[in-house]
Amino acid sequence: MVIIKDGRFCIFASLIIVKDTISMKKISFLCFLLMNLSVSAQFLTAHVAVDGLTCSACSFVTQKSLMQLPFIEDVQMDLNTHIATLTFKNGSPVAMDRIAQKVVDAGFSVGGFTAEIYLKEVAVSDNFCFEYDGAIFHFIQTKERNITGIATLTFIGKEFMNKKEFKRYKAAMTAVCASGDKDLKLTKTYFITLK
Repeated sequence: MVIIKDGRFCIFASLIIVKDTISMKKISFLCFLLMNLSVSAQFLTAHVAVDGLTCSACSFVTQKSLMQLPFIEDVQMDLNTHIATLTFKNGSPVAMDRIAQKVVDAGFSVGGFTAEIYLKEVAVSDNFCFEYDGAIFHFIQTKERNITGIATLTFIGKEFMNKKEFKRYKAAMTAVCASGDKDLKLTKTYFITLK
């Protein structure tokens, strides 16, 4: 599979394929979609609210469970706030659903989930999507703004927040940024918003 990093390949492909049976509109749409999905991004840290965390033994079990993930560098547990602060290994792809599952595996639930990500020159808005390590990150209920630097993303879904919070976002969780590409349909989609 070819990953397009910028529009130059799209222009080149359009010039070559224009004589073929593929229409120019299809090529332009595909290039637009791929340029929107390809961004420069790196997750740095995450903050996970762990519901039911009441004692140091609970904290230790949760920390041990999270440290099993190969992309986690460090876990700091705070019993006062019930927050696990995760630091990710530099350059390692991060799977947020695996983090939430490790909290559940330790016997607790996730009450909230945010992550700091470095984005380089990205214009985000409602229903903007980008690809990161085989997953689609879909912004919902997000006002238009340009980001260069660290942004805090709130993850939305049953596995990332309590039921009351989830109800606020449920209606906005649609797949409007999915394309006709079979690979994208099989990809994990994370719904997110800016904190």
